[in-house]
Amino acid sequence: MHILITNDDGYNAPGLLVLTDALRNQHHKVTVVAPREDKSGCGMGLTLRRSVEVEQTDDDRYVVDGTPADCVYIGTNNLVSEPVDVVVSGINNGTNLADDILYSGTFAGAMEARRMSMPSLALSVTERDVKHYETAAFIAVQMCNALPHLDYRSLISVLNINVPDVPVASLRGLKATTLGDREAPLAPVEEVRSGKKAMYRAGPVGEFRRTRRSKLQDFEAVEQNYASITPLSARFEDSAYVDDVQTWLDTI
Repeated sequence: MHILITNDDGYNAPGLLVLTDALRNQHHKVTVVAPREDKSGCGMGLTLRRSVEVEQTDDDRYVVDGTPADCVYIGTNNLVSEPVDVVVSGINNGTNLADDILYSGTFAGAMEARRMSMPSLALSVTERDVKHYETAAFIAVQMCNALPHLDYRSLISVLNINVPDVPVASLRGLKATTLGDREAPLAPVEEVRSGKKAMYRAGPVGEFRRTRRSKLQDFEAVEQNYASITPLSARFEDSAYVDDVQTWLDTI
């Protein structure tokens, strides 16, 4: 299997290196196309107003002066010599649960692959100071090996994976989950004010909304020491509301 790996933490991030080694140890062909700098929080950004520099640093390893979406777009169209079977984005430091995916460069790399009709995994560990990358890498290997057995209808989705930062032996298993919700982010934090100018940084993320649902939510799974696997549609549509919107439009 030919696997393209990207991330949003940068080409030297330890999670990327652990993931690459784990997949190559399973005799997969791996091409790494990763950002030169940390692009956490860049979302689905694609570089449009300048050329993107790409440096080949080794066989099947490229450093891109751009975003994770750039990496997948350029990597699959210009840098690989054979078809890519799956794109894996990660291993990310910190969760990509609930509304996090709207900002996540990790998720964006996987979503860009789905936009180009390739199966993809977005892979994150729940802690910033990760101690057990090997657990997330173990799950990625399992899922890549089993991907040919996944029902085709599920391949229209990005599989957003969040893994507790525990040893493999302490993981309780894998759970298919729904995307949770967060409260609104807290207000930006002002750092410095000088005359009419002020410096701000993003405030903390909101707490999870703990509403009862028929299916397990992503944050609930990781809290119970399961790896959360959330299929998320690449089509950005919810047909359940189309009729409601048309009824409203008819009143205008």
